[in-house]
Amino acid sequence: MSNIRDVAKAAGVSTATVSRVINHDTKGRMTDETKEKVWEAIAQLNYKSPAKNIRKTSETKSNDNSNEIIRIGCVISTEKDKYSDPYYLSILSSIEEHARKNNYQIPMIATSKELEESKSLDSFFSLPLNGIILMNTLSASIYKYIKEQVPSIVGIDTAHTDIDNIVYDHYHAAALAVDTLVEKGYTNIGFFGACSEGSKLADSKRFRGYLSAMYSHGLNVNPSTCINCHWKEEECQKEIKRLYQNNLLPRALVVSSDLMAMAVLRALYDINIRVPDQIAVMGISNIEMSKYSNPPLSTISIPTYDLGILALDTLKQRIEGYDMLPRTISLPIKVVQRASV
Repeated sequence: MSNIRDVAKAAGVSTATVSRVINHDTKGRMTDETKEKVWEAIAQLNYKSPAKNIRKTSETKSNDNSNEIIRIGCVISTEKDKYSDPYYLSILSSIEEHARKNNYQIPMIATSKELEESKSLDSFFSLPLNGIILMNTLSASIYKYIKEQVPSIVGIDTAHTDIDNIVYDHYHAAALAVDTLVEKGYTNIGFFGACSEGSKLADSKRFRGYLSAMYSHGLNVNPSTCINCHWKEEECQKEIKRLYQNNLLPRALVVSSDLMAMAVLRALYDINIRVPDQIAVMGISNIEMSKYSNPPLSTISIPTYDLGILALDTLKQRIEGYDMLPRTISLPIKVVQRASV
């Protein structure tokens, strides 16, 4: 059975253009020749557009004076409950706020883990979606399924190169954390990081940024204090106590996320290690609660609110017919110094 990508390939256009032709979308510019090519490809391939993806035509709208309902979905990358990870919750809150202003509905919010472990993906797409925002790189099979179901997709920090991505520089974030600590006089700097499942710490952009900055400052890297904590706060606490027991605590520590860094602070408090007098701690993300940790956490600020707004604006452009090549839009980051360094 032919799908929308087969039609797009045969007509020499994008899937978004095919979707606009099928749905009689008149918002964007499109020549009659392009429309004719699409309809010819549809006829040749005997393509049947799923009923759930067909929107109301302009004629129908003019008859009933109703507005088209735009529905989007969000896929969050987190091992936690989808509403408990403050980093992704901040991005999601921004998307939801901006969606309300644009009269968009968000009927589907799922974690990538839920999709990967689901026995039936159809349940997540029971309502037709005009677009979806991905906050994680998905497996090839899941991504293929979503591409066939949803005409417009935008990523936040994904490795899918055939869609728009809104990103920040992970490598630079860790390097900037090291630079900040070096400027404060620290030289013995360790690293607590994490990487995607099935990968090694050496594959992490943050870890590579840390290594690059350490070498650029002529500093030694102690492998014993470069630890993969798998995004788990309890592992951070366990490793801090292990390093302490083995007299291996570094003088400063770069931690891949604020949540992990706050777990580190708690573990140091439990063993009566003073921060920053005995060890300095630098996080990455600047989640809201980091300013209330004990002591307040120094961190690299990632503009999560802007990530969400820009992702929705970019998705809106695609839904409305923007048909250029995929873009990668990188947002700036900055140092936030508090009392932990």
